[in-house]
Amino acid sequence: MIRYTLKQLQYFIAIADAGSLSGAAVTCHISQAAISQALSELEREVGAQLVVRHRARGVVLTAMGQRFLQDARSLIRHAEDVQTSASERQNELSGPLVIGCYTSLSAFWLPVIGERFIRPHPGLDVEIIEGDGAALQKRMLDGYIDAVLTHTRHLLPDVESTQIMTGRPYVLVAAEHPLANRGSVKLSDLAEEDFVQLDLPTVRDNQLVNLRMSGLDPQVKWKSSSFEAVRGMVARGLGYTVLVQRPPVNVSYDGLPLAVVEIEGEVGHSDICVATSPAHRQSHRLSAFIDFCVATGAEKERNAAPATPR
Repeated sequence: MIRYTLKQLQYFIAIADAGSLSGAAVTCHISQAAISQALSELEREVGAQLVVRHRARGVVLTAMGQRFLQDARSLIRHAEDVQTSASERQNELSGPLVIGCYTSLSAFWLPVIGERFIRPHPGLDVEIIEGDGAALQKRMLDGYIDAVLTHTRHLLPDVESTQIMTGRPYVLVAAEHPLANRGSVKLSDLAEEDFVQLDLPTVRDNQLVNLRMSGLDPQVKWKSSSFEAVRGMVARGLGYTVLVQRPPVNVSYDGLPLAVVEIEGEVGHSDICVATSPAHRQSHRLSAFIDFCVATGAEKERNAAPATPR
């Protein structure tokens, strides 16, 4: 027989998130004494100390507490799924859904997710968190996030994924660049050119390695963490770049033309995917979200106009 309650698990999660009993009490709208008692009862029932209490510094999870926290989050999430399953069986998606989105994908995916997935299902409580793909996946494995939109080259070893779009890299140059009128280019032809780098952790850790393995050691001259700033620097002739996401128009923010040039030969893909944790039960609403992304990715690929060399 299970000796602890879901309420005790919820209080324990609140304590871990707040880092103190007082903070958790505020979050849960109960007294500090009540939440302290609930924690003590939970520790007694599981037979282990879950937190170390410090009068001045709040609480610190023990090693056992850190492992138990992941299981507690999974149990609470499953309980929430059971609670909402009745309405979901009637094809009415409802309940919480936390989605992580890699920063460079946001402009391409968040608007369509809002219009075609979130708005048609008012019973859903969707939270979208943007950031670094690897950091978001770590939060997913810890139970904070249900799924992460990212690239396959950014996947951590312990996650599962569903591919939703192919992502073959391409070269982007200014419209007046000597290579702009060529349909394709060998990466070796760019060896002496200045490179404009999209300066994000997952790009630094994956794209540069991919290019070097494909025969090009980029001469990084300019950097920016902004996708559009990189395109703008390229449009002004400061160098070339290699990207995966393809806007429908080859124009920078300040109205300057750009040219897309395909890469000749083999180059590592960085497909777009939905990453999920194998340790977490997949709810009906999460399955629906993945199906939506697969269908939307297929539509995006069908509607993508072929790049026209300038």
